[in-house]
Amino acid sequence: MFKRITSYQGFWKSVAFLSVMYVLILMIVQWFFTGLSSKFLSILLQSNKVWMVPIAGFIAGFMVSYGKFYARIKREDQRQ
Repeated sequence: MFKRITSYQGFWKSVAFLSVMYVLILMIVQWFFTGLSSKFLSILLQSNKVWMVPIAGFIAGFMVSYGKFYARIKREDQRQ
């Protein structure tokens, strides 16, 4: 089932879109919690854990897309 879902048309496009959206939302929320400081980006870029943000975005985007496409394929299989 995993291979079927990951090879479904539009799956990786959905993963990419949701990953970018998750990263943007995460960055905005963190920026608000720092009091909308202009130093937010410089602090983030100096951090040793900046690489975790895109990885977290990818994981979240993959999980949501996988669930969405899993439900879609299950519905298609039940109709047949």
